[in-house]
Amino acid sequence: MAVRTSFGACLLSLALHARAQIRVMAPESLVQQFADTRGRIDGSTATFGAPFYGERILGRLVWGDSPTNRHHCKDDDYTVPALDQVQGKNENEVRLINIIMVRRGDCSFVTKVKVARAKGAHAVIIVDKEESVLSAKDIRKVIVADDGYGSTIDIPSMLIAKEEGKLLIEAAKTSQVIVELAWDVPTNHVVVMDLWMSSASSESLRFLQEFSPKRKALNEKVKFVPHYHVFSMSSAQDANDLCSDGSAEFCAEDPDGSGYITGRMVLDEDVRQLCIHQLTKVKRTDLDSTAGSESEPVATMEYAEKFWNYVEAMLASCPLDAAKEPRFGRACSENLMRKVGIDVDSVNKCMAETRDEKLKAEREYIAWSPRALRINGWRYRGTLDADLVTRAICAGFIKQPPACASLVEPVNHFKRVERPSSGGVNLTMFLTALIGVSLTILGALALYKRSLTRHIHSALREEVMLEVQAQMDSYKQLS
Repeated sequence: MAVRTSFGACLLSLALHARAQIRVMAPESLVQQFADTRGRIDGSTATFGAPFYGERILGRLVWGDSPTNRHHCKDDDYTVPALDQVQGKNENEVRLINIIMVRRGDCSFVTKVKVARAKGAHAVIIVDKEESVLSAKDIRKVIVADDGYGSTIDIPSMLIAKEEGKLLIEAAKTSQVIVELAWDVPTNHVVVMDLWMSSASSESLRFLQEFSPKRKALNEKVKFVPHYHVFSMSSAQDANDLCSDGSAEFCAEDPDGSGYITGRMVLDEDVRQLCIHQLTKVKRTDLDSTAGSESEPVATMEYAEKFWNYVEAMLASCPLDAAKEPRFGRACSENLMRKVGIDVDSVNKCMAETRDEKLKAEREYIAWSPRALRINGWRYRGTLDADLVTRAICAGFIKQPPACASLVEPVNHFKRVERPSSGGVNLTMFLTALIGVSLTILGALALYKRSLTRHIHSALREEVMLEVQAQMDSYKQLS
């Protein structure tokens, strides 16, 4: 199966990366080694975890050698010095977070961060492999990917080049190294939020449901632009139920495989939501931006309240996994539209007249991932969590609106936040289950073998007895 991509992806690849910034603060001898960048080191932020958006946090670097050369993949692979959990006698004094450094390789980024977190890390710096040929500039383009089990991680992590990492490691071995961590978001009077999603993704719908109240609170200062993951396929034979028709020009993910929902139904809902947003959005001019210089463009906000009422209720009102109505599909969507006050006829007319136009635009304007977020033209990285995204949005304002004060609470970086699991099965659970199943099968085979042996012995004894009886009968006849 081949999926065709477009030039739009190349354009989006030019978007600003979510760059993690490290600034070396002490010792002075190490600061001088980074004099060309004024102590600054740029890295690539992980797509999982919780970066400190809008903050500047001081921490000390911690390094533990890996004597077994397993690259910090297991708990017993390395040890770190005793970490101070509390520094300073009161809350007004500066407290340093613990930033554990590990080496890249041999296991996933998520595994390394989980092990470091268990050792007391509040943030993790992953240093590129010693044999790597990537430069500091190249490393910023590397995607520090989630292996599927990063949803429970509540600390940030980043990847840096081996040359810069080597200097930090050597310094941390002999002295206390203090650095500042920062994740800066490009600022503007009005924050523009581009979200790529699927209308039939439980992950996307759950985020919209949780983010909706925060979006409503920021309705005067945020411009939201929805995008949907649409692609085409090279052959209609591969299309099955993924595409709108046999041409395979417009296709979408099928969330339940051979279940009730098809790619065509997803495309219909994608277009439906685009039409709802288009028909119900209200444009406003930001007064703060008009007070700036003449060369500064006037910022325009867009807010579609009924769209947010609709998507907020979508997951509960039209569930993806329901066996019968109400469930995901046209009938449920139209009932929900009526419930939230949306003109169904206008939406259906919009869908009929602009369907191909909208699907073509979505197919051409794809992101770097089917689930992606861009804030002021900048790639968001981290867990797609409503609170974390709101924190990043509020960091993107030149002048924060009053709503941010209540939406973004101060973070206690020394308090562990246990994030709910995404429901996946980790390696330990898988191996335990595999061993259990294997033992059960071996036990069943042993019992079967035992039973079969008894049966064979019994059959042999019966055969021998019959043979003896036959011989005895023959002997009697001769007598």
